[in-house]
Amino acid sequence: MKLNPRTERIRADSVRPGHVLMESDEHPAVVIQANQHHGEVTFWCRFTWQATHEPAWPHGPFHPAAPIDVSKER
Repeated sequence: MKLNPRTERIRADSVRPGHVLMESDEHPAVVIQANQHHGEVTFWCRFTWQATHEPAWPHGPFHPAAPIDVSKER
């Protein structure tokens, strides 16, 4: 598991389940669900080391055009 994968910036409204976003340095998180509501985007994520039975947590909200760093290595 890479804790600092190469990233690219995409718009928040382009992030989809399966993308790996960087919650912070050395904290890659897999997007489980992306919701857009009232002009804001919120992601439900799990860190790459979390088990699938552990609850996802919200990350956001973000403006739909906000730049989000996602891993180039999906």
